Amino acid sequence: MYRQPNNSIYRTVVVVWLTLSVASVLLATVSWFDLSRKLEAARIAAQIDEEVMEILHVAVDVETGQRGFTISGKEEFLAPMKDAEGRVHAHFNALLELARHDELMLRRVVELRAQVEACLIYHRNAVDLRRKNGMEASARLASAGRGKVIMDDIRSRVKVLRRMRSDVVSEQGAMGRSRLVRAILTSLIAGLLGVIAGVYALWLAKVMLGHQQRERRLVEERLQAERNSHEKSVFLANMSHEIRTPMNAILGFSELLNCEIAEPRQRQYLRAIRSSAHSLLQLINDILDMSKIEAGVMELRLEPTDPREICDFLHTLFSEPAAQKGVRLECQIADDLPHALLLDRIRLRQILVNLVGNAVKFTDAGEIQVRVQWEKPATSSHITLLIEVQDTGVGIPPDRLEAIFNPFVQAGVHVEKEKSGTGLGLAIVRRLTENMGGSVTAASILGQGSAFSLCFPNVPISARLPTAERLEGGEQADFNDFAPATVLVVDDNETNRQLLAGLFAGSHHQLHFGVDGREAIEAAERVRPDLILLDVRMPVMGGRDALTEIRKVPGLEITPIIAITASSLMNEEVDLRQRFSGYLRKPFTRRQLYDELSHFLPPRASRDATERGAAPSNEVTTAAPDLVAELDRLRETVWPELRDSVAVNESRAFAEQLAGLAAHWKCDPLALYAQKLARHAADYSVVELEHQLSGFARLVEELRCKPSP
Repeated sequence: MYRQPNNSIYRTVVVVWLTLSVASVLLATVSWFDLSRKLEAARIAAQIDEEVMEILHVAVDVETGQRGFTISGKEEFLAPMKDAEGRVHAHFNALLELARHDELMLRRVVELRAQVEACLIYHRNAVDLRRKNGMEASARLASAGRGKVIMDDIRSRVKVLRRMRSDVVSEQGAMGRSRLVRAILTSLIAGLLGVIAGVYALWLAKVMLGHQQRERRLVEERLQAERNSHEKSVFLANMSHEIRTPMNAILGFSELLNCEIAEPRQRQYLRAIRSSAHSLLQLINDILDMSKIEAGVMELRLEPTDPREICDFLHTLFSEPAAQKGVRLECQIADDLPHALLLDRIRLRQILVNLVGNAVKFTDAGEIQVRVQWEKPATSSHITLLIEVQDTGVGIPPDRLEAIFNPFVQAGVHVEKEKSGTGLGLAIVRRLTENMGGSVTAASILGQGSAFSLCFPNVPISARLPTAERLEGGEQADFNDFAPATVLVVDDNETNRQLLAGLFAGSHHQLHFGVDGREAIEAAERVRPDLILLDVRMPVMGGRDALTEIRKVPGLEITPIIAITASSLMNEEVDLRQRFSGYLRKPFTRRQLYDELSHFLPPRASRDATERGAAPSNEVTTAAPDLVAELDRLRETVWPELRDSVAVNESRAFAEQLAGLAAHWKCDPLALYAQKLARHAADYSVVELEHQLSGFARLVEELRCKPSP
């Protein structure tokens, strides 16, 4: 009858096996280490023997060269001698390094070196004597026998050194063979123990087989899920392409028909087709956005962003649909909110479009409010951005407040309105908000309305202006294009300070100067400049250190500081661009300085209007009556169709027409408007194009009005 051994026997066997295995491994390690040490000693001995023989060859070459020259008097016989003199020091250095641990051998090497040096001196003297006094004098020197004595002594010392090393090589060889035999035996023992361990491992393998099979199934299921996810992404990409192709034709021909059809009912049918096509396109975009977010391939593009511009866009986009339902849409922004925050402008706008669009859809009376607030620590260049979208709509049941952020889930309160949606909007809002480092929460009272709150902590304040506020300079670089500013120029070179003073001469900007980093800090605290031009390399304190100290001053955390340097090192340029707000490399032109300033100084009209809290219209120069009359004609005939259709090609042609009028009448506001309109049309930015077209009537009125006295 089979009797299973008890666990104590297994434990004893395992302990013995482990002890023997560890002991065999240690023995093998010691043996191999000792063998390696002996082999290394033998290798060093062989190298010493090789170096000694090379030194002997050097002495022989020197002697041969000297004799050849003495007999023939030809300089070419000295070539081996000169070559040998160049090699001898390298061989002795190598020999001393090899013998540094053997005191006796080291002493013998030093003695050999002295004799070789004496040999070299003797042969040099013989060569000099041959050159000066002829062959007879050199022969008399050779017959004295001094050279032979030196060479014999060198050969004797070489033999002693070689004999010393040959003993070591023989001894180490014998010991090495002994160690090798021991190492082989040790390896055999270790191998035997390994076989035993293998048998034991078979038993363990049987125990672990079930566990491994379960793990394999889990891995296969995970790989299958990844394949399914990839296939889903490929399917969505293919479907997007297949659907967008006919959608392009539908929208394109609808745009063409919009200019051909005049009958009201047919135009109403056409608007229904275009509206449905846009809804389908929005559905495709929502599904693709959700797929990108889940796959982790949606990248953020941070750029200077003015939340006011986004609120203006929301008001332009939703004010008319809200007004048609009798709902008031308001956007409230904190007066002191920074004008440039480093955010993904497109994604933030997408988030708010989804929230405000839902509010408009589900609110039939009352109002919708968008509130933008911010919080800032005492000394920091980052803020917490707070945005709230509140409506007086149908509300959301309390048990659905969390579920509505899941894909394809809706509140289920207003079925008819929810049929027109996909249930993806709020899911995209949450995923995008979290990708941007923020959070979104919802609160609602059924029948009274809802409020969605966005919180984006640690948002950097950008010293650079948003793209929409930057000057796009023409051919002339006129610094008066910018709003009056206080500029601090810090450079230790008087000529450079005079150059910058000359560049700004005649402008309305106020300049202050400093000669080093310390003065830069003091002047920045005193005058509170709008912008600092800071040299990098200066005495007392350099630009980098000054930058660090200025950033510590409350109120100067985001003051634009442009680095000015003459360095052309690529790695230094990269470092300076990361540290400073801007970068200029000497020598720079007036145009280059203008372009760099355009990222930080707002246009003159924009700054003046902001400071007075007045409408931009007060800053527009009165246009000629003939120009206004022509613009009125365009507003009555061409513009309404463009505003409703947002046709790209017609908008581009309209922009070219306006640009021609602006050039003829020298009207800068109209030229700027036409430039932006043409850019949006060229980029097929439909939303921006629609926003730009909607402002044409306001521009005409601004050009009509005279400035306030």
